[in-house]
Amino acid sequence: ETLGGKNTVTFTASAKRSILEKLSNTDFTAVADMEKIEYVEGDADYVYESEKLATLSGKKLHSKRNHINKFKSLYDGRWSYESMTRENLEDCFQMALKWRKENECEDDDEKRGEMCVALNSLRLFEELHLTGGVLRIDGEVVAFTIGEPICEDTYVVHIEKAYADVQGAYTMINQQFVEHECMNYKYVNREDDTGAEGLRKAKLSYRPVFMVEKGDVTEKDV
Repeated sequence: ETLGGKNTVTFTASAKRSILEKLSNTDFTAVADMEKIEYVEGDADYVYESEKLATLSGKKLHSKRNHINKFKSLYDGRWSYESMTRENLEDCFQMALKWRKENECEDDDEKRGEMCVALNSLRLFEELHLTGGVLRIDGEVVAFTIGEPICEDTYVVHIEKAYADVQGAYTMINQQFVEHECMNYKYVNREDDTGAEGLRKAKLSYRPVFMVEKGDVTEKDV
């Protein structure tokens, strides 16, 4: 893209060198000075070990296990998990519409944009070759997750929605989704925190194994 009259490329830190090496003169008129890369605070992705997210083992994740156990106790015999399929997409779509209304997304540009992505992902779920998971209580969808593999060892979670008034729903869909859909991958990338303090704390609480920085590199003046 062009920013301030200069060609700019947004990239992840782990890939920056290979990207710069591949840029031709027609793509990028001057190779950027690596020391002048501008990293964007709040844009770094949180990456976790799949096994840790599925088992929640260790002292540091003890509170997460407590949330899971409480959810199972509260909704014993009433909850279920299932993979997202053509058959349950409409149920998820209706849940997303209800979530949008409850969270007053139409009055907030960022929330409205986020929900537009979520709804379109459900509409184009099969065409985009996405995978997902669904959490139900008494047959009603209370949470869902959508993502896709990005390489041989990493799965990325794009969307996660749950009703705030269902205690432990977010923790439960997170754990169940990884256990059922992500164990063939060593890592789960749960993307960035958008600069939101609450989301940052929540993502850090799961103890990421590493972060993937993102930034902008701009052509030198010639």
